[in-house]
Amino acid sequence: MPDHARDQNPSTPEPTDTSPARTAEQWRELLRNQELPESLAELPLLRRRRARKAWKSARRDARAEWVKRERRNVPTPVTVPIIALLLAGLVAAGSWLWPEEDHDPAPAKPHSTPTAAPAPPAADTDPAPTPTSSATSKRPVSPDGIAKSFVTAYSTRSPEREDSHVAAVDRAAPYASRALVSNLGRHEDRDWNKLIATQALTATPSKVTISAPSATQQLPPDTSVRIYRQATVRLDVKGTDDYSYTRHLTVEVSRADVGQQWQVTRVLGIQE
Repeated sequence: MPDHARDQNPSTPEPTDTSPARTAEQWRELLRNQELPESLAELPLLRRRRARKAWKSARRDARAEWVKRERRNVPTPVTVPIIALLLAGLVAAGSWLWPEEDHDPAPAKPHSTPTAAPAPPAADTDPAPTPTSSATSKRPVSPDGIAKSFVTAYSTRSPEREDSHVAAVDRAAPYASRALVSNLGRHEDRDWNKLIATQALTATPSKVTISAPSATQQLPPDTSVRIYRQATVRLDVKGTDDYSYTRHLTVEVSRADVGQQWQVTRVLGIQE
């Protein structure tokens, strides 16, 4: 252990000269002029400043402990508590007046008066809701409604204004699980690539139909917490050449437990 670490825990913190004739100013001068251990003076500048601060803190703690011991050991006539309090005050004053050449004084914090909390904005000044908050406030509760809202939002594309299909994934996010949103965002989207290739401006679903999947898909039976739905979407494309096409998506809609909200958790297939 370095020498300066041992010096930070002095075993005899209290001044040895406890002459009752010493004045308060003399006590302050004694504390102010206490010399640091030689081991601290030999340290580099930054380490010396840190070690000096720790040594001073240890000295202050030790002096406070010494005052407590003296108060417990000395009989307690009326004047003794007064003297003990006086000594504690002198110790605190000496700590406050300790030389501060080893650090810059902290800048004074500006005085601030408590103010009342701002009133909520008036109804006519509320900002326009984002698509996510709007969709959440109008969120359907039935699994068929969740499936239709998800497919409608996910199928709506605008290559003219959007950089990738991730914008459509974000629109559909209020109706889908986080895992599905992450999965769709990481993979390419065939419809988006086709729209870019044909220089399309927008693709808007004009009709969305939700029905039970066909038996040929051999999906598990529906339960109280998981169902499967077939979505048929007619998309109208505007761009260099206007055209329409149909997409069939099979989606899994599930919930954590009965009474919880439904959400789309998987998109099983996309067919023309």
